[in-house]
Amino acid sequence: MNERPPPNPYYDWSMAIAALWLSGGIFIDDWHHFHSTVETFFEPAHGLLYAGLLAAYIFTGIAALYGTRRGYPWRRALPAGYDVTVAGLVVTLVGGVLDMIKHTLWGFEQAYNALMSPTHLMIGAGAFLIIAGAIRSALVRTTPPRSLAAQLPLLLCAASMMELIHWGTQFIFQSEAEGFYAPITWYSTQHWTLTLLTLQYEKQAIGLVVVIVQSMLITGFFIYLTRRIRLSFGAIATLFVVGNIFIAAAQLNFAAQFLTVLAASLVAGLVADAFRLDPSDQTGYRWYMAGFCVPAVYWTVMLVLLGVTMGGIWWSPDVISGSVLFAGIAGLAVSALSGPFAQRV
Repeated sequence: MNERPPPNPYYDWSMAIAALWLSGGIFIDDWHHFHSTVETFFEPAHGLLYAGLLAAYIFTGIAALYGTRRGYPWRRALPAGYDVTVAGLVVTLVGGVLDMIKHTLWGFEQAYNALMSPTHLMIGAGAFLIIAGAIRSALVRTTPPRSLAAQLPLLLCAASMMELIHWGTQFIFQSEAEGFYAPITWYSTQHWTLTLLTLQYEKQAIGLVVVIVQSMLITGFFIYLTRRIRLSFGAIATLFVVGNIFIAAAQLNFAAQFLTVLAASLVAGLVADAFRLDPSDQTGYRWYMAGFCVPAVYWTVMLVLLGVTMGGIWWSPDVISGSVLFAGIAGLAVSALSGPFAQRV
């Protein structure tokens, strides 16, 4: 018997809530590690994170029990696509237990060490798998969700997955293009010219890496979903805003920076929605244009608003315009590599 229960909107919404709970809890815990001295495993930030995990267990257990009562075996009691959620629950549980043992024996990590902790990365990987279930479930259905309201569980889970990737790559989220981040200019002293010039190049290089990585991230999620399901208008704007809000709140120190990220996410998302891409459309040019325009618009809005609200941009005009172009090229590459491809004969 290969059948599974039909899609369950209550379970989909429950897992969307659990996904936001998990991703939000991870960033609160992350912020706590970076700003406070953590001395016990049983502290509020950890509690919030593991409460989200507990919610995912409860919701999945209820859905599985409902499936068995309708005659499906335990191994196939969840709707199609949710197998990966069960794997994620196991991985996260193991990671949580190991994290507790690690903290009990060796204490607590601070700052960058907290990000790179193997047990923390294991918990993040498990959360990634938990969240993936609702996305897979929506994409494998015979009749995919059509309205924006019906697509919200899929979008919120995808946004939570974006946040988890942000968590793992948070050291390359801020471009630090604002004027007050400018390094000391290399020509300001005769004694440290080479050192200062090297630092300036390195800081500009890191800023460009941020532009490229963030452009590929938003374009990757945008193209992946639109290749597989016809999204309603407003879907990508929702994805980008929710997918960037937790990392922005945790990483940025000024309200203007936070609002700039949200504004850039909203505008770029609306531009993506305006392309009205359809998975059944196999002509490549509109996909390539969208792949280029969406990240280019994101970084144009970002740099303009940062310049207006944060006292200017220290990057030169060539670096600013080149970064926007680089963002578009990175998105174009993602779009080009995603297909459609001609079938082999």
